[in-house]
Amino acid sequence: MLRVNALQLRAQTSGPVFGADISFHEGLNVVRADNSSGKSTCLQALLYSLGLEGMLSPRREVPLPHAMTDSIELAGKRLNVTRSLVRLEIQNGRGEVATVERSVKGREPSNGLVKVLSGKGLTGDGSGQRRDYFVRRRGAAQNEAGFHRWLADFLGWELPRVARTDGSEGLLYLECLFPYFFVEQKHGWLGLQARIPTYFGIRDVVRRSAEFVLSLDAYNLVLQRQRLESEGANVEVEWRRHLERVQTSAASASVVPRGLGVRPPLDPDLATFDLLMPAGSQWIDLDEGIRRLRAEVAEASSLPLQTVAADEEGLEERLESAQTELTVLTAALSEALGNYDESQRRVNGLDVRLAALEEDLQRHKDAAVLRSLGSRNTQVVFGAEPHCPTCHQFLPDGFDVTESPMSDEQNIAFIEQELRSFRAMHQDALRLTGALKVRVQALRDASAATRAQVRAIKDSLVAPSSMPSPADIAAQIHLETQLQVLEKFRDEMEGVEDALRQVAARWSTNRRLLAELGKDRLSAADRAKIDALGSSFRSQLTRYGFRSLSPADIRISEETYRPTHDGFDLGFDLSASDMIRSIWAYLLSLAELGRTYPTNHLGFLALDEPRQQEVEYPDFASFVRRLAEVSGPGLQILVATSEEDSRMREMLTGRPHNLISIPPREKLLKPVDEDYVEW
Repeated sequence: MLRVNALQLRAQTSGPVFGADISFHEGLNVVRADNSSGKSTCLQALLYSLGLEGMLSPRREVPLPHAMTDSIELAGKRLNVTRSLVRLEIQNGRGEVATVERSVKGREPSNGLVKVLSGKGLTGDGSGQRRDYFVRRRGAAQNEAGFHRWLADFLGWELPRVARTDGSEGLLYLECLFPYFFVEQKHGWLGLQARIPTYFGIRDVVRRSAEFVLSLDAYNLVLQRQRLESEGANVEVEWRRHLERVQTSAASASVVPRGLGVRPPLDPDLATFDLLMPAGSQWIDLDEGIRRLRAEVAEASSLPLQTVAADEEGLEERLESAQTELTVLTAALSEALGNYDESQRRVNGLDVRLAALEEDLQRHKDAAVLRSLGSRNTQVVFGAEPHCPTCHQFLPDGFDVTESPMSDEQNIAFIEQELRSFRAMHQDALRLTGALKVRVQALRDASAATRAQVRAIKDSLVAPSSMPSPADIAAQIHLETQLQVLEKFRDEMEGVEDALRQVAARWSTNRRLLAELGKDRLSAADRAKIDALGSSFRSQLTRYGFRSLSPADIRISEETYRPTHDGFDLGFDLSASDMIRSIWAYLLSLAELGRTYPTNHLGFLALDEPRQQEVEYPDFASFVRRLAEVSGPGLQILVATSEEDSRMREMLTGRPHNLISIPPREKLLKPVDEDYVEW
């Protein structure tokens, strides 16, 4: 709950100190003054003292008139303002009172400092603990020294974390909530919650704000769903990171991984994959390849190293065999390169085909939209030259293409089916290309090893006859190195497989929790609140003379929590004056709802010049009387208006209220007999 007890303004000029002291009561408070006399200054100063001018604009301009920022006129003389400040005494639902002071113009380079007195600084003796906070800076809503963190705690609010448009999470800031409690004159009456700021980058900020103010169960469900979806996205990112690690390491070891999907499986036991390596013209399992290599290494190690003289005949045979093998490998590499290039061309061709299909699909969708809007001159254009819309081949003269052999829906469904088929083909082609790339690399490695073997044998043939055969040594080293690389890779993949199982387990839990949330966004209690809000809203529209539509046909949307008619937001079918009436009814209905249902409404409402767009006097009088009737303990309402004093007294006769009327030709700010003192 928020209750404003008193407001104080002070401005030091080159002459006297100017000021204003206003006390507010429970219930309805009306500040009445002629235009340009300072009535709006009261509400603007209230907003500014709470550091909430950010709801008006992302700019850091002070939303106060020149009398507080520049100069004041007294007896025809212009006096420059050298320093100025505002003080506001507020009270919460726990009965705690605090007074805040914020400089408007002063010696400090910034007005981002707010001084807080824990006590009655305006209606009491000013005793209490003092502490300074910062506002309109990063961290003001989260850090211990941030004023909006203090203010949220004072109001009894725990600001929730909500999703941002960039995928991160952040707080639902006070600036996004106060448009439900404060309507300023210049832009606040343009529409329902015309001033909810979007520059914070909060996703669905209007819905999230309404859900918080109404304290809907849907709010917690939405936050829970957003957190689960965000966690799911993080799990997918982690899964893809492991996949990239597998593919990168496998390529360096000339191994192909098989069996891993682009998303984690729901069963963690299925988060496994096979590793295949080329063996001649075949593919064998990695473990089998390692077993064969170990046998070869063991066999090579068991044989004694022969001298060049003893193995001369064998060297010549091995040289001939190695050269033959190199010839075979070179031919196989050439064939593999040709297959790889062909597969790559196929991938490129499928890329082009997919792009063309996506373009066709968009054209058909655009044409369908135009036809649905009543267009009779709509055709799907495929280019200046005649081309087949399916295969995109050029059509020679004499061939004709029927413009619309199928309906729009059939065309769109057909192309979407084609897209699904070609995307599957594209994925298959990518997998084949990846396998061929590994095979090419394996053949290159084998060719390089065979060339090295040929060189080693040739070196052995010309080496001294008594030394060990360099060819045998090189062959053994090559086998041992290849075995070490593959064993190290397999050990690494065992660790990755364990990590993938853990990621899949998190994915399975995430999907299960999302499924358990269900599709029903609103609880029975939520619907009861929305129904009550709609009932109050419709009754008020009738009372205020709403005539653009039948109030009985208006509902509160369960999606946006705003008034709708025939499924559309209220506003497009309304006259300007009826839009004002709908704003009155909506904001007051939200305030009244807090009396019978648990909500996060502050029990506070401030309206600056609510009579807009030439609303008829009897309707405005009905609204003011409604304000007086519903206000009181638990609901404080502040109204600033330029209505004539006599009319306001007539409207409020016999109803509880506090009328603060500034006489004609007088200003709110007047010289005061005191020194300018800052805390």
